[in-house]
Amino acid sequence: MNWVIVAWTGATSASLMLAAIHLFVWIRNRKAWASLMFCLMAACTAGMAGCELAMMRVTDVNQLGAILQWYNLSRWAVTLALIGFMHFYLGAGRPWLELTVIGLRTLALLLNLFVSPNAYYSSIDGLNRIIFFGQAVTVVEGIPNPLMLVGQVSMLVLAAYLVDTTWRAYTAGAYNRALRVGSSSVFFVLALSLQTMLVLWGVVEAPIMASLFFLGIVGVMAFELSEDMLRSTRLAENLQQREVDLRRERKLTDAVFQGAPGLLFLQSQDGVIRRWNKRPANPSEVIETKIHDFFRKEDHPALSESLEKTFSEGSANFELDLLHSDGSASRHFFSTVQIEIGEKPHLIGIGIDVSAEHALGLELALQKEKLARVSQIASMSELSSSLAHEINQPLAIILSNAEAAQRQLELPVPNHNELRDILKDIVAADIRAADVIRRLRSILQRGQPVLKPVAPSSLLNNVLRLLKTDLDNSGALVSKKIPKRLPNFLADRIPVEQVLINLIKNALEAMHGNGTRGKSLILSCAAEGSGVRFSVRDNGCGLPESGDWIFEAFHTTKPTGLGLGLKISQTIIQAHGGRLWAEVNKGRGASFHFHLPLRPETT
Repeated sequence: MNWVIVAWTGATSASLMLAAIHLFVWIRNRKAWASLMFCLMAACTAGMAGCELAMMRVTDVNQLGAILQWYNLSRWAVTLALIGFMHFYLGAGRPWLELTVIGLRTLALLLNLFVSPNAYYSSIDGLNRIIFFGQAVTVVEGIPNPLMLVGQVSMLVLAAYLVDTTWRAYTAGAYNRALRVGSSSVFFVLALSLQTMLVLWGVVEAPIMASLFFLGIVGVMAFELSEDMLRSTRLAENLQQREVDLRRERKLTDAVFQGAPGLLFLQSQDGVIRRWNKRPANPSEVIETKIHDFFRKEDHPALSESLEKTFSEGSANFELDLLHSDGSASRHFFSTVQIEIGEKPHLIGIGIDVSAEHALGLELALQKEKLARVSQIASMSELSSSLAHEINQPLAIILSNAEAAQRQLELPVPNHNELRDILKDIVAADIRAADVIRRLRSILQRGQPVLKPVAPSSLLNNVLRLLKTDLDNSGALVSKKIPKRLPNFLADRIPVEQVLINLIKNALEAMHGNGTRGKSLILSCAAEGSGVRFSVRDNGCGLPESGDWIFEAFHTTKPTGLGLGLKISQTIIQAHGGRLWAEVNKGRGASFHFHLPLRPETT
């Protein structure tokens, strides 16, 4: 078997096959210039391999000269294609270095065309046959031409260009590309330059094998391009899956909205209804209509006043008659809260039919029942506004990141590090949205708390992280007192975190008027009995001596408050078998404490 023919024909076939594959890639995506440069380089490498095989079998000097002309043209084209690939794939080449290499290589090509017999030899004494890989091949015997130094210098400058481009790409963050493509190209270019110089200057008697070295570069480039295509395919599949998950979360949000008890609606500041659940009118007949169309004309001034109060003060409560599609009307109690959607003010409202109570004139027992129902619905209103606010942000983040990922995938050379970061942001926002939805569904269904082991220090640290912006803006001096060893306790983590968040925010608001006295916030946690006690202490405006009324529904000192925050917090703590209470500090301010058992009997 002639191993020389096998090696060089194999190199030719492999190069042509890779060239055909990436020509197809470029035809499908005309912006993939790196694939086009790779195609040209692989095709010209195949041409070099064919010329080298022909030179090893030539028997006539004139025929050798013709083959050398084609060989130099292929080598010139390979050099240009290599520079083009590095320019488009790594994107870090210096233009003046690229032009220098191209200029020197072009000068070497022209010298070989116009110098007799060629730029490699001043004169050719003859053709010798030597044994190479067990086969007889032809080598040239002659006097080296000093002009071939131009070509050899061009290869050394090419190596310098590759080193510089590789380093610039590595420092720019393209670590894998620089290490694989750049370093391998430098190695093979230096190796083929050394082998060519040793052969042409007569130090080593062997045929020129530059095509095999260029085939090594082609192989590394093919591997890296294949890895890029696989990574792009995986990223596209992941992005498609995230889009499916996003649509599923949107359907879940719609289900929560439609499943809310009573009337639930969303409107813009100009009074146009954007969302409306199925009661008491068909949503398709309501969307994009004015909220005033569902109330009597004589009630429009009171309705407008309540809506303006919601947008100016943050919330409002009012009772009006709601008109039905059949012309009838029923008395409804409404609780509305302002929210931001797309940086534009909107209003989310919830209403409950209280016409039966008005018609029957219930006495004290019925009035208490009505108050309980209103309290429940108002609580759900605040939770609904929280849902709209918290879900809108992660959905917007997911959408903007998905659009950014799509734009990256349309680029000729996508930035995979940036795509990876985008997918991480999408996953984080998706998880946050799911947690909020699960929490609201649990409360709406009156489910039991989902008890899991919770570390007190981890709970408190996570709350401080969530409130970092509020704490920084308040200017309060925050002190944290947590013993090193505290037992874990069983609790539903998210509701308990919300209790701490509510107490800390109340403390910051209580210290708002401290002025030059400074603001001091002390957060502590300690083992107490068969449980743990959390405390929030401030030096704000404090509490009245008899402050039990602060835990009653609808009692509030805030102009925009519903008076439900502490009541909901107390309900959450009691559901865990714990207790929430407040104390007036001896000096100034107030302290709020809650105690949770290690293993509660939930109610």
